[in-house]
Amino acid sequence: MRIVLAVLIKDGRVISYATNEHKDCRREGYPTGVGYELCAGCNYPNHAEYKAVQGQSGGTLYLIGHTYACEPCQEAIRKAGATLVII
Repeated sequence: MRIVLAVLIKDGRVISYATNEHKDCRREGYPTGVGYELCAGCNYPNHAEYKAVQGQSGGTLYLIGHTYACEPCQEAIRKAGATLVII
């Protein structure tokens, strides 16, 4: 499983962060974005970027360890008024 870190920065301060790390992933060895139905921990409410923006407003979300955010996560980021930066 790929560990992803999402850090939300606002006014030069870290206001939120989250990871997607969980144990016993049934998607081990599957390509990114495939087989989410196999593992409850891999569903978007458990994605780092989704968790980091919950209850937040604005800021810049830095996504580390991944090359994109899925559509539900992108929507949550937009609703929070954050800007997504992928590192």
